[in-house]
Amino acid sequence: MLELPPDIHLKFEDRLDYLFAEVTGPRDSRDISTAYWQRIAEQCGIRKTRKLMVVENLGDFDGERNMANMVDAIIAMGMDRLKVAFVIGRVEEMARLEHGEILAIERGANGRVFESTSLAERWLRHGGE
Repeated sequence: MLELPPDIHLKFEDRLDYLFAEVTGPRDSRDISTAYWQRIAEQCGIRKTRKLMVVENLGDFDGERNMANMVDAIIAMGMDRLKVAFVIGRVEEMARLEHGEILAIERGANGRVFESTSLAERWLRHGGE
């Protein structure tokens, strides 16, 4: 399992009917994303999570992005068995993440990308399974 750098913070909170995870920090990279998803997957297993909201508030991405590889890695962690709402803190990243959403759905995952936690929560609670 990859280590999270000390300037990247991940917190969890059990909400009424889903697990809330928030990752914050001044930067992002493939290793940082992989590390925080590994910890989220671990907590989902421990807590028997069926629904998950991930809020990402990270700085600029360092290195080359490969959305298909990242989606495949997240699915390999078992995230395709959950209903996942991903909230991006940086609106300028939305198009890139919507591409990831399409790739994930094509691979059988049940996830959506949102710009706000209120929309994400509404989908988790009332949206289609």
